[in-house]
Amino acid sequence: MLRKAKRVVVKVGSQLLAGEDGLNREFIDSLTRQIASLRGKGVEVVLVSSGAVLAGIKALKLRRKPFSLSEKQALSAVGQPYLMAEYRESFKRFNLKVGQVLLTAEDLRSKERFHNAKNTFNALFKLGVIPVVNENDTLSTEEIRIGDNDNLSAHVSVLVDADLLVILTTSPGVFDKNPENNPDAKLIPVIEDVREILESCDFSTQTRFGTGGMATKIEAAAKAAKKGIPVIIAGGREERVLERILNGERLGTLVMPCKKLKAKGYRILYLMKPKGKLFIDQGAEEALVKGEKSLLSRGVKRCEGEFKKGDAVEVFSLNGKLVGKGIVRCSKEELSTSKLCIHRDDFVLLREDI
Repeated sequence: MLRKAKRVVVKVGSQLLAGEDGLNREFIDSLTRQIASLRGKGVEVVLVSSGAVLAGIKALKLRRKPFSLSEKQALSAVGQPYLMAEYRESFKRFNLKVGQVLLTAEDLRSKERFHNAKNTFNALFKLGVIPVVNENDTLSTEEIRIGDNDNLSAHVSVLVDADLLVILTTSPGVFDKNPENNPDAKLIPVIEDVREILESCDFSTQTRFGTGGMATKIEAAAKAAKKGIPVIIAGGREERVLERILNGERLGTLVMPCKKLKAKGYRILYLMKPKGKLFIDQGAEEALVKGEKSLLSRGVKRCEGEFKKGDAVEVFSLNGKLVGKGIVRCSKEELSTSKLCIHRDDFVLLREDI
């Protein structure tokens, strides 16, 4: 499965990129050397890289993380050119060029912008350019933020139809306990049920510069896996880690792919922020569960929030059980006069196997 991968997304976090006096040039050189080696074997690579805020912190000689979103945006504006300059110079040794791609959640929620982004990546691949992706922190607001690059890497994997997502971290993989405090902690080589792992293991430890911890990485991996993309969470400081993974060597933790969601279902489930809640009767719930019928407005007994046509909403049974998520065909005000509320093609059922 891994040896056959021809398009790979690689995510690196701030902890790996942090050096004593700024960005870790030794790590960046090692990373670009490995990506160049993969490119030489015909593998297309997308690099999702954190580090802009870190570079800004180091450039301005701060000794702390930013306190507010606006401060983070300012530091990102300072640091992003430094980060890209480091990658540009490092890839230049292998006659490879890089292209900067900055995304927000809104770029991925919209069907039109999603496909525009996909076309941009395909054009970069044809030109032989390495896309370096980061969240557009400088302009993003709370409403359109993705929030962390682990989840961004999962979304990008879906966007580019990747064969594999590799999340590189400071840990050799996923452990059943925090290995820093538990000498008996064991590496989990394969994860088939993400929900079971999240419930049974403690991943609460945060990193110094990063925005998430191991739980965020596992949750992001689950999203890619539900689109049918295998994910490896592995130690970024392992020698030749990318080359060894794609040669089939067992490194880190493999999150197995599972049932494939369609692209629209993925956007509805993971990218579209719900603007309201619909509470439906038992007959409507049974029809949606069977997947044979759309949700008619007469099946909606009450609603919460403010939504308009094209917005995402969550759908609940009358006893409060979450049934699924979908895109409404009418606004809240039109609900009483419209026949169709959610077409079955615009609804994602939240079952145990999804």
